[in-house]
Amino acid sequence: MPRRSSPFRPRSVPGLLVAGFGIVALPLLLALGVGAVYVDRLAGQSERLVRQGVAVTRLSRQAQERITAMERSARQFAVLGDPVLVERFNDHHDAFSAALDDLGRLQLETMPGWNLTDLRHEAELVRRALLDSQIDGDALDSEMSRFQTMRDLAQAITDQGNVFIDREVARIESTAGEVGLFLLLCTVALVPATVALVILFTVVISRPIRQIRAAIQRLGSGRFDQPVAISAPSAELDALGYQLDRMRQRLGELEGEKNRFLRHMSHELKTPLASIREGVSLLDDDSLGGLAPPQREVVAILLRNSLELTSLIDNLLDFAAWREQHAQIDATEFGLRELVEQVLDRHRLTLDSHRLTMTLPEPGLTLNADRDRWRLIFDNLLTNAIKFSPEGGRIDIGGRRTRRGMIIEVTDDGPGIPAEEREQVFTPFYQAHPDPGRHVRGTGIGLSVVREAVRAHGGEIEIVDQADRGACMRIRLPRGSVA
Repeated sequence: MPRRSSPFRPRSVPGLLVAGFGIVALPLLLALGVGAVYVDRLAGQSERLVRQGVAVTRLSRQAQERITAMERSARQFAVLGDPVLVERFNDHHDAFSAALDDLGRLQLETMPGWNLTDLRHEAELVRRALLDSQIDGDALDSEMSRFQTMRDLAQAITDQGNVFIDREVARIESTAGEVGLFLLLCTVALVPATVALVILFTVVISRPIRQIRAAIQRLGSGRFDQPVAISAPSAELDALGYQLDRMRQRLGELEGEKNRFLRHMSHELKTPLASIREGVSLLDDDSLGGLAPPQREVVAILLRNSLELTSLIDNLLDFAAWREQHAQIDATEFGLRELVEQVLDRHRLTLDSHRLTMTLPEPGLTLNADRDRWRLIFDNLLTNAIKFSPEGGRIDIGGRRTRRGMIIEVTDDGPGIPAEEREQVFTPFYQAHPDPGRHVRGTGIGLSVVREAVRAHGGEIEIVDQADRGACMRIRLPRGSVA
């Protein structure tokens, strides 16, 4: 049964991808959010600097200008005594008061309110002195000294405005430094963390895909003994792994049923075939009377094909035994050349009739392996080589030691095997080159039995190209199989 889905576990592959992208993007989104806060703060400080800094500079300059204008009007009145000059002074005084009001609305923490109050008080005293008709000239002149105090206070406002501007610039620089440090931390920490998360989710997502692919490859090669285990981060992949394992079990059952059928069928066929062979042998031995040459030729054909049918049935039995029982290897030490010569004795008549020449392995090459399995290997390889070799061709069986073990090759002069079919010829019941001229066609399991037997010894078989030759079957054996 597939694992029970967790509420925090994605149900489907798209959900897994969305969750992965969301987690990978989360640090970047947080960085963007914090960066936006910093940028907003920096923009606010810059706006305040521009708006209030310009305003305090402009208003302090206006205040100083109005102080100069009021002093000029007051001094002219002290000399001329013209009431129009008092009215002009009042106009400048109103403009001066308005500038002080605007400065007060700025609410700068560097500009205490008493500075503005003192300015208002000094200006008001001068205005009252001008409006007082009883004041004499000496007293009016003494009032003029208040303008110097007013200029000093106005200069203090300008200085305080500069202090405000300097503080705001320092704040902006501090904020800019924090932004730079934050971006540096993002580069140093968030980028590697994001890359690590990307790698992690790539592994998490690709691992079950690789496991599924490996499971499908095992099923395709007929290996049904290993359970399908999928480390699935999503319920959908988990269910897929469960279905693959169910399919593996079903294919294993079908494979067992097929092998049992082949074994039973082969045993049933051998009994009537043995009777046919005995009857044909009696005819060939003249035990039932002499035969005319045409009759003897027919008997020879029957005998040859009955032997071939026996070989095919034996292959079926061997194939079923290897696939179902996985027979144990009974290793003994034997000579490679001697074993090949024994196999050739079975095919001597066929070799002579096709006028085929043989090249055998050099003496001294010894194997430590299952002798019966290797007799089956050479019998199948030699049968295929004879089947596709032309009249008067040559078949080479050779071997050589290597640092890793031994290489054995069986090469013929036939048409060869196309590259696109070289892997399929080792598949059970696959026939690459059907021969319409043969009375009995092969079962297509000879090379599959050969590969099973070679792999049981820890080796591998492959088809390689040979210049100006046909098919070349190359077997690579490990050190343990070489005596």
